[in-house]
Formats: sequence, structure tokens, C-alpha cells
Amino acid sequence: MILFSRRNLFYSDYKWSTYVPNDPRTNGKPDETLFSREEGNEVVYLINRLMALWDYRFANTGNKMEKLIHDKMPVEVATQEAVQTWLKANLKF
Repeated sequence: MILFSRRNLFYSDYKWSTYVPNDPRTNGKPDETLFSREEGNEVVYLINRLMALWDYRFANTGNKMEKLIHDKMPVEVATQEAVQTWLKANLKF
């Protein structure tokens, strides 16, 4: 189930690369795969996975996650798992 899509993104400065099906950067569960905050497909994928994992149902929650990733996340947060941990600690409602 897609809760958050490219058209929900607040920012428009992402790159949009093509990925093969089942690429770990845009598929499966968050792990030690490197994460690119500049890559729209990776941002949308990770927001969707975390919204499903944490049972968030509203696109504006995805926007909060996107804004944190885009504007506040330290550069040393470099893997999908690290992003997940960082977001969990920094996402406030």
C-alpha cells in the first residue's frame, strides 16, 4: 500500500534515477544499504516503509519525515537503518 508518493513531496530538488526491480535502495526492509537524501525514489521508498512500519496513515506525516531528512538530518546518517533510528528519535508530533 502506497501512502506517500512523489506528488506528496514538499521539495522538488531531488534526482530521479532509474532502479532495477528489487534494488535494495528502493525495496525490502530498511537495512545497512546506503541512503541518498538527494534521490527522490529512495526518499519516497523509505518514507513509505517507515510509515507502514510505524502505522502512520497521513501524507502530512510523510512530509514531516521528508522535511527532517531534507533539512535537519546530519550528514553522517548514511544508511537506511541509521535514517530509521534518527527519524524515530527526532520525529515529534
